[in-house]
Amino acid sequence: MLKREITIRLSSSQSNARRELPVKKRQPFKGSVLTIAFLAILGLLGSVRAGAAAAASGNDPGQSTFEVHCATCHAPNGSGDSVVGKSMKIPDLRSPAVQSQPDAQLAAFIANGKGLMPGFKSSLSKDEIDALVRHVHQLAEKKAVSQ
Repeated sequence: MLKREITIRLSSSQSNARRELPVKKRQPFKGSVLTIAFLAILGLLGSVRAGAAAAASGNDPGQSTFEVHCATCHAPNGSGDSVVGKSMKIPDLRSPAVQSQPDAQLAAFIANGKGLMPGFKSSLSKDEIDALVRHVHQLAEKKAVSQ
């Protein structure tokens, strides 16, 4: 255990009494939680503007919802290749492991969350979640076309 030395002056008769106290270790998990919370708040604040822009652009509802709620972490193309996605090791939504999941399972992940991902059932309707599932499948199709 790490120790540090401190000097305590008690009185003139006990001049420099020394005592070792344990040094608190840094708690990396606590910092990670705060960082994730901060990034989530930033994403929500940015999503208000993105939501208005997406609504005005006439995109399909799944893409618009993805851009507002998911792209901050998952990247606009679903690769997870964003600053947040890389730091949290978010999987590629276009991968066979994700694409092979049944639609109901993907909808449950979106609604209830999974791992560090929060659930969206309180902020998205069932129709919006279903549109997101369709959009996730379209991301894989777009990846296949671009290769």
